[in-house]
Amino acid sequence: MNLKIFTTQRQIRKWLEDKNNEFLDKYYTLGEFLQKIVVVEGVKFVDKDLRKKYLFEAVKNVDLERLGISRNFLDFFSDSDFIFSFFNELFLERVDIERVKLSDVYLDYEYHLEILEEILKNYKNLLEKDGYIDKFLIEDFRINEGLLEGIDKIEMRLDGYLSRFDMEVLEKIEVPIFIEFDTDRFNIPLLEKSLKTANLKQNRRYVYDFKNKKLTEISENKNSPDIEIGYVSERINQINYVFAKVMEFYSDGIEPEKIAVILPDEEFSEFLKLFDSKRNLNFAMGESFTNSDIYIKLKSIFEYLSGDEEALKKCEDVIEEFEKLDLIEFIREKATPKELKVIDEELYRLKTFEEFFDNKKDFLYFVLERLKDKSFDDVYSGLVTCMGVLESRGMEFDGVIILDFNEDVVPSVSESDLFLNTFIRKHSNLPTKEDRENLQKHYYYQIIKNAKKVAISYVKNEEKSPSRFLYELNPGFDEEKAVKIDEKYKFAVLEYSKEKEIARYDDEFDIKFPLYPTQLKTLIECPKRYYFANVLEIVNEEESEEEFFGNIFHDAVEEVVKNKSKINNEKEYYNALIDEITKRITDKKLLFDVLVKWDDKIKKFAKKDFEEMKYSKTLPEKYIKFNYKGLDLAARVDRIDLKNDEIVLIDYKTSKSAESSENYPYELQTTFYFLWAKENFKGKNIKTIIWDIFNSKKIEGVVKTKTLDDVLSNLPKKVREAEDIVYEINGKEKTKTAAEICKYCEYKTACGRE
Repeated sequence: MNLKIFTTQRQIRKWLEDKNNEFLDKYYTLGEFLQKIVVVEGVKFVDKDLRKKYLFEAVKNVDLERLGISRNFLDFFSDSDFIFSFFNELFLERVDIERVKLSDVYLDYEYHLEILEEILKNYKNLLEKDGYIDKFLIEDFRINEGLLEGIDKIEMRLDGYLSRFDMEVLEKIEVPIFIEFDTDRFNIPLLEKSLKTANLKQNRRYVYDFKNKKLTEISENKNSPDIEIGYVSERINQINYVFAKVMEFYSDGIEPEKIAVILPDEEFSEFLKLFDSKRNLNFAMGESFTNSDIYIKLKSIFEYLSGDEEALKKCEDVIEEFEKLDLIEFIREKATPKELKVIDEELYRLKTFEEFFDNKKDFLYFVLERLKDKSFDDVYSGLVTCMGVLESRGMEFDGVIILDFNEDVVPSVSESDLFLNTFIRKHSNLPTKEDRENLQKHYYYQIIKNAKKVAISYVKNEEKSPSRFLYELNPGFDEEKAVKIDEKYKFAVLEYSKEKEIARYDDEFDIKFPLYPTQLKTLIECPKRYYFANVLEIVNEEESEEEFFGNIFHDAVEEVVKNKSKINNEKEYYNALIDEITKRITDKKLLFDVLVKWDDKIKKFAKKDFEEMKYSKTLPEKYIKFNYKGLDLAARVDRIDLKNDEIVLIDYKTSKSAESSENYPYELQTTFYFLWAKENFKGKNIKTIIWDIFNSKKIEGVVKTKTLDDVLSNLPKKVREAEDIVYEINGKEKTKTAAEICKYCEYKTACGRE
């Protein structure tokens, strides 16, 4: 009997398709095989999530914040993946931290590596104390000979590369091993390095006799697929493209089961599911368990226990039972048979971990983390396969459609790849960022090279550009000559969507109070937009880059100002702000980008603001609410400086346009500030400030009570066309056109202006 080793479960299913009642060879995926073949005597492996509890103990006395990781248990539970991925990478390539430190000749990561070394030592000691071991702590091991009993040879399909640890395991196996793999210009360097062979040729299929170190070429891939590349202006338009290309491929004689839709960002599958009313697609990634009723209920309970009163609305029917019952018992009671089928075995294991948690809330978070990666299999039974790029490894299709081929999606860069620079990685014998990217190029190249017809789409607009991979995977690609495909395929899914209505607009509505400055601005500019956002409460939850940093900066300044007694000079003010910002951004690449863009501006802010912040009696962020002429109004003040005879109300702005002369929204805001302060600090001189962080300057706020009076007395009750909107800026009447107002509006489709 032979033992066959594949890269993915999908490869195994494909191999089993034409097997009837014949006697089958034994088979595993490579991951399953390595897990079963390695035996470490006298210990047991720690559970994949329980290990985080041990790691949390290991970092208690470590300067964790310098790694940009929160010390809060619940935040740490997610952030710890960065530490584990780094340790695992060192293990797989059999490199210790000391070697990495020696390669860090410029001491760029000296402090970080010392912290990680201390964490690793603490973690190992804690596991050993309880008789556990983690995979990346394996030193000595033996081969599970029982797994190989009766096996004559091992046939392995390799669609990647073998780490040094993988090679170490294979070297200890006595059974003959034959490794089959395909080559291209992207994966040859990795294969030659890991298999310690040379002179591999491009576009060949080889079999490598591992024991005898003998290489045999078995075929050459001369296939030249027909490749079409086009772009869309909006990501959602790719839905049209998918269904149109599936029909085109089918019309050209390609059977549906030979067509695949490849999703570099698998979350796009949620959009495809919405429009696949004919159930033509089969989603390899399944349907996320996070969409299930029981998961949504559990998450709502956790959010409620964390202080979110709004979340109670989603779980108030079960909260009483939750408080009475044991958590696992509660889940079994409330889950449907379909949900239990997915999580029943997991619940049995989870029950054994309950004793490790001090309270029910923390255990609930642990359970949510364990269940979020579960999925319902066999989502739809269509013949066209929809999958991520990793799932496509080793598979061959005649028709291939690849979406989202944009620079911010392809290649997908792991956070651990960004921790050490290329110089250190190269000298430590760790895979470099280039190695990782080449491996991804290999996956895309193989799925393309083995097809007959390929259709690739990407998004092209002010924020999106095509991935540089396009130029390497298809050398003839010319962005200037690329075809825009929105119009060509815009009717492809019309039959699915033409009767659906995204939102119904009623041109009469009641204004919701209290009214904030931004809401009032929206009412003046476009009542329709106000209706969608504030009456129907259809909110865009995706933050822009500017909004993301703005929120981080506001929180950081608030925390520093609360502890200003510890700040003695502008340098300490700056350092404290950077520390707080670093704590709040766990994505290492994002943190680097933020610091590059904002570091100098934060330094200037600290220098100019220190005296005012330090020597005033300061109130941090405050939500203000007041009644003006019978109407409830409200606003958020970022900081209030109290002096002997002066009150200064400050708002931080990180927008690039904060210094614009057309600061109309800020005039509303500073007028609100003034009116509230006038009632609450009678007899004081009131001053309002817009602190323009991006341009490093303070702008004195403008108070326009007359304008506000006019606006409030004429609040709209009926929608007005955007072209007719008139308002004042600096005393001058100005009209905004529909093009100006609607261009970037997230509701333009719903209101019919798309």
